Amino acid sequence: MLLLDYDVRRYAFAKVVARQVYRVPALERLHVYWLAQKTRRGAPPCLTHADNLLLRQRMQGLPDDDLFYVIYNAFVKEVIGAAFQRRLSYSMHPKMRVHLAGTPSVSSWHRDADVTGRVDQINVWLPFTDTFDSNTLWVESDYGKGDYQPVPVRYGQALIFDGGYLSHGTVANDTQQTRVSIDFRFAPRGDSLPPKAKAILGRRPADLNSGQTMETLGYEH
Repeated sequence: MLLLDYDVRRYAFAKVVARQVYRVPALERLHVYWLAQKTRRGAPPCLTHADNLLLRQRMQGLPDDDLFYVIYNAFVKEVIGAAFQRRLSYSMHPKMRVHLAGTPSVSSWHRDADVTGRVDQINVWLPFTDTFDSNTLWVESDYGKGDYQPVPVRYGQALIFDGGYLSHGTVANDTQQTRVSIDFRFAPRGDSLPPKAKAILGRRPADLNSGQTMETLGYEH
């Protein structure tokens, strides 16, 4: 597990999402603004998981030529690519997440490889608000332990970890702050792992890779 710092002035995700997607001054207070809008429309004065999904759709509807994707692609190539010293294959459309304060879990415990079948990929979890306690991602401390703990990540940091086989998820957000984030997966291209990738994937128990070693796993796709 690695926390990688980056410059939020150059990669101004929060500023773009707050202004262009939600038109609010502060993403961490999105639940306050959204609840006020609902109340004005005559909807019940409460927040639910459906509100998280509805707000997430607004980010997912951004066109490929939006400024957000310009920043995203630059971030992956310049920050992640530089850290891993390699050309990468990566998700062109990251998963968008909104977890409003006061709403239930938005993701049950899971391992990505059980869904994707991709054992060569590394996860990047990128919040656009400071995250802690119950509004952040929870990850088990080691493979198969199931002892989930919150991982505090501030805006300006990227959490990089083996989400393929480390189980992770979220709990009900009982903080007073909303979390807005994206996550995506990447795989270093080439015949061998760069050192940072080896430090992340090389800790896996051998039986998780179906007999393959880190050196024989393929990275091209």
